[in-house]
Amino acid sequence: MNSLSELASATKHNDFAYFRELNARLGTLKAANYDVASKCNLRCEGCLFFEGEENEGHEDSRSLAEWDALFAADAARGVTLAYMAGAEPSLVPDRLRAAQKYIPHGIVFTNGTIRLPDDIFYRIHISSWGVDEIGSSLRAGDVLTKAMNNYRDDPRAVCVFTITSLNINQIMIMAELANSHGLPLTFSYFSPTTRYLDKLENKADNDKAYFRISSATQSLALTQADFAHARAEIVHAMLAYPETVQYSLHYDDWVTGDKLYDIDPVTKIARNCGFRVTKQVHVHVDHQPGKGKCCSSNIDCSNCRAYAMGQSTYLSRIREAVRKPEELAKWLEVREIWAKLFLNANNSAKARL
Repeated sequence: MNSLSELASATKHNDFAYFRELNARLGTLKAANYDVASKCNLRCEGCLFFEGEENEGHEDSRSLAEWDALFAADAARGVTLAYMAGAEPSLVPDRLRAAQKYIPHGIVFTNGTIRLPDDIFYRIHISSWGVDEIGSSLRAGDVLTKAMNNYRDDPRAVCVFTITSLNINQIMIMAELANSHGLPLTFSYFSPTTRYLDKLENKADNDKAYFRISSATQSLALTQADFAHARAEIVHAMLAYPETVQYSLHYDDWVTGDKLYDIDPVTKIARNCGFRVTKQVHVHVDHQPGKGKCCSSNIDCSNCRAYAMGQSTYLSRIREAVRKPEELAKWLEVREIWAKLFLNANNSAKARL
């Protein structure tokens, strides 16, 4: 079934023309996910990379020439969008340079404490977990001020606020900070790993790494009441800083729903996850292909609301969206916001929006 044909038959002419124009500007995108680093300079509570077993046992020993060859080979098979993650990719800028030699679009997921050199043109998504004591306790250090100053007025950068049960009341503060630093702001919801949830259920003792402050009575995971509270705060932030906050409330309604994924009762894996549906590739730091369920296999599928994975899944469901004009309008909004957040605009005319 051809998505463009569906759009042509199921929508108004203007909607289809808009989609076709947007698609032409973006070009054909084929994504791959890379863990380019195995070390990090922070210890975030419930870290999706370290608080689980999926990324254990992969030795970070590949040479820069081998990284170069990997990216060249992936570009040759059609990869045009690189998700650069792992632990902390800003620790290995040469690997990012190797990727952008061959793959035109990319996103670097970073904590922002180390400023990436100006010659790296990929989009830079700076994770933020809160201000003052809350941010410090969740990340084992006060790093927000440094990260925001590192990327002040940087056209590559986007500030991503990870909403937890503890920092909802700081959403407006984050919008003010992003605005004053000349950075767009978007949102992600804390998505617990299976190991994190197991520790909560078994009332595990706290440690000095990735389970320092959580307990059965104080979890970072959000309830439906928390989602409603967060949405109200996001609306306030969007009204106060409409040019700064780049987020879709239609997407928020979807991602906070209680039936987000079709979970296999035996494997507990989401059968309709966008990563799995589109068959994206995940490469570990040792260049071994990921054998887990997705690019962030440590996350519990039934609680996965991380923004990159969530938006990918939402956009993969275009066949559902085209059946109703109002749903297509929502889909188009999310697609355009996604493009603004995830595609680097300076090195390719196709990315300019």
